[in-house]
Amino acid sequence: MNHIISRFFKAFTSVAIYILLLSYQAGFAQQSYSAEVGTVLSSSSETPFWLQSNKFGMFSSDGSQAYSRFQYHQLYREISFFDIEIGGDLIARAGNDPTLFFNRGYAKIHAFGFELAAGRFYSTSPTHNEEVGMGSLGVSRNASPIPQVRFGLMDWQPVPFTSEFLEVKGYISHGWLGSNRYTDDVLLHDKSAHLRIGGSLPLNIYGGLAHYVLWGGNNHPTEGDIPTRFSDFKNVFLANGGDEFTPGQDQAYILGDHKGAIDMGFFVDLENTEVTFYRQFPIETKDNLKLKSPQDALTGISFQFSEDSPLPFSQFVYEYLYTKYQDGPRRPNILNDGFNCAENPGVCRDDFRGNENYYNHGLYRTGWAYHSRSIGNPLFTVNDENLGFLNNRIVGHHVGFISQARNAKLSAKATYSRNYGIRCDNRNPDLGEGELFGIECRNTVETVGGRMLEQWSFFAGAELPVPLFSYGLTTLIFELAFDNGAVAGSQVGTLIGLRWQPN
Repeated sequence: MNHIISRFFKAFTSVAIYILLLSYQAGFAQQSYSAEVGTVLSSSSETPFWLQSNKFGMFSSDGSQAYSRFQYHQLYREISFFDIEIGGDLIARAGNDPTLFFNRGYAKIHAFGFELAAGRFYSTSPTHNEEVGMGSLGVSRNASPIPQVRFGLMDWQPVPFTSEFLEVKGYISHGWLGSNRYTDDVLLHDKSAHLRIGGSLPLNIYGGLAHYVLWGGNNHPTEGDIPTRFSDFKNVFLANGGDEFTPGQDQAYILGDHKGAIDMGFFVDLENTEVTFYRQFPIETKDNLKLKSPQDALTGISFQFSEDSPLPFSQFVYEYLYTKYQDGPRRPNILNDGFNCAENPGVCRDDFRGNENYYNHGLYRTGWAYHSRSIGNPLFTVNDENLGFLNNRIVGHHVGFISQARNAKLSAKATYSRNYGIRCDNRNPDLGEGELFGIECRNTVETVGGRMLEQWSFFAGAELPVPLFSYGLTTLIFELAFDNGAVAGSQVGTLIGLRWQPN
């Protein structure tokens, strides 16, 4: 399965580039490119939280650094019945974690509302304010784009014969998570489907489901190579258990590490304001599908103001995050000892089915992370040894705004969180050991332990045009961030950069 999709990935990229070269004069081309240089300065060995988070993995967490960046994107329209888009984002970074890498490199084909894409490209959850919000519980802007092949409807499309009263969007994707993990060569299965109701009415209601699975892989310390056959993909897609060739726990429960999110909310179109209200429930086990932890959610309200609005903002967002409950007090998994958990629901859970432990997994120990960054909400703290998350029980408040006039842009964020570490269970030994939360997770269930840690993180940024060159637009980028607390640390830092792009 993995080899087939890898070949398709390479073939699709080659065909897209070939068609683009042949049709260079065939359609209308829209081209954009930019060059950027800058430096990040921090008062400690840690980069301030909002200078490094939700930046698509562009910056290191290891304090002061310098960077340069070159972006190129081109869209060819009206090539027969489709459009082709290509792009790249090359970043060079110097500091304690120097690197040179393509943060993006992709080819996309658009036709009839559908999109087929391959490579590294930006892909986030569909309804949240990702620009100044804290970040989705599913896929946020926090980690570098994951190499993938994706097909689907990326914008709302009307359902036939409904007069646009019903609209849908959704996609299916296959990705590669690489070898910087507890298990090498892990695959990503990603799909979502959302429905919007309301059409031209000022109020539209939406709901949907996103489903993510980490599966397969090589060189697992105890399981060896985990198969990636088509039969395994089918079980991953349908959330079924595996066969005798898959790890034992995947046979007894579900093949792979399944995660996701239930999304619901509404859009309101006022005269000068568009309002979006969203509530997102994390999925970690099948119990989440029954909404047994309804208090665990990311809740937000976002306002987008028109140019005619008397307010000084173009966007404003407030979000509230709560993930402490996780299906209630810890109940142990009692495995293979003849004890009937089904007849003793207050004592234990079914084999291999412990309480939720968001973003963590016993077999795929790295969890919901890519290159040591949370793929989802950045407030969830990744273990330094790349062995999962040591903080996923969080109560957080967040506000953000953007004010924009012509080529000038001002933005700000403020986040306050109370952090409770993790509730230990026998799926995640050793996580949380040390001084941070005062707990040690062993192969026993800890129902009480640890302490609450507070964290404040602030951010202010400005992008201002400056007349440095006679040709093109030069923008001064200035960002200031400040942290105070025991989770992300206490430091102050700045980013100063210059971006040039043609008019």
